[in-house]
Amino acid sequence: MKTSFLILLVGAIACQADYDPRSYVDRKCGQDLGNLWLDIVAVVDNSHGMTDDGLGDVAATLCTIVSSGTRIGTNYTDARSTRLALVTYNSQASTNADLNKFQNLDDVYNNVYPALSSVAKTDNSFLANGLAMAEQVFDDGEVGNFRANYKKAVIVFASSYQKSGDFDPVHVAERMKSSGIKIITVAYDRGDGALLKELGNIASPRYNFTNKEDGLLENIQQALLEINCFCPNDWVQYRTSFTDISSAPFGICVQPITIAANWRAAQMNCRNRKEGNAYLVTEFNQAKHDFVLQAVRNASGSAQPYIYHIGLNMISGQWIWDQPATWPQPALQNWTGWAPNYPVASSSMSAVQNVQSGYQTVWQNTGLYTSGNKYVCETYTCDTDKYCVAQLD
Repeated sequence: MKTSFLILLVGAIACQADYDPRSYVDRKCGQDLGNLWLDIVAVVDNSHGMTDDGLGDVAATLCTIVSSGTRIGTNYTDARSTRLALVTYNSQASTNADLNKFQNLDDVYNNVYPALSSVAKTDNSFLANGLAMAEQVFDDGEVGNFRANYKKAVIVFASSYQKSGDFDPVHVAERMKSSGIKIITVAYDRGDGALLKELGNIASPRYNFTNKEDGLLENIQQALLEINCFCPNDWVQYRTSFTDISSAPFGICVQPITIAANWRAAQMNCRNRKEGNAYLVTEFNQAKHDFVLQAVRNASGSAQPYIYHIGLNMISGQWIWDQPATWPQPALQNWTGWAPNYPVASSSMSAVQNVQSGYQTVWQNTGLYTSGNKYVCETYTCDTDKYCVAQLD
């Protein structure tokens, strides 16, 4: 039987208490470190180059990262929990703790500090070995489909960059990243910046840091929050650049639907999709408008001329953006994308669609129950405010 994974969104969206669409900015990824749900492997260089004090700094950093209320382990009613493993490396690599050893914060403190109490008796530091061991830890931590919906992250703390013959760490890192594992690197540099540059070949984009920079802890935590922010299958995550998939993400997903419907039917279909709490897409600004058009162009089955419903509609004489029925419905503000001579003043034309004009699209109002066209749905990401479970086809 063919097996694949869908993402089913379940439960209430806790972030709705904190995020109000009337703020007229697109939602950011969830920021609650207490609800982080990831599988993380810390890969720590313990060669002479790191020094005992450096290892102590790493231990303190690791423990602090998970001290912000994060549920460590798996024995919790709330499924939003994080497993943390520890790998050390020098000329060889060792697993100090697999993904199932730490079941609470005390386990982390009681094991991480002793494991990183002193450096090994070697100057050799082969990151490729550490990364390969992390791969093995992830493989060993997968039992059936257990936690198949949890994203994976590696945090590397390195004091040098060496190659072990043909065993190049870049090759291992690329293999890991191609399988969906995100890599954060922290260079314990000696001041010339060379190590930071080399680790940039290992790190996922924007996740290459140094121990000398201000805000290192916050930078790592923010990277983990971003890694924990993703979209269900077949949805596109809104980000600052459509063409750069590694650009900074928002906590929003969009999905072009290429089967035509009138505006009202499109609204109902979005709201009833299995992902839950979806709605017709908002376009608060030019950047979002342009991103949605790019997503439509890129969608399978999409063809010119591009015409698609968006969430703008008139209620009681005011243009309002669609949201789930019980949520605040933000009124149109600031930027608008109206075509010349639009909107047309007509009580029967209270919905809005994008219509291609040259290389762009512009807003035109239309009827709620006429104009069967394609449309775009929007929903929130899976993140620390919204847990998603894996479901088999």
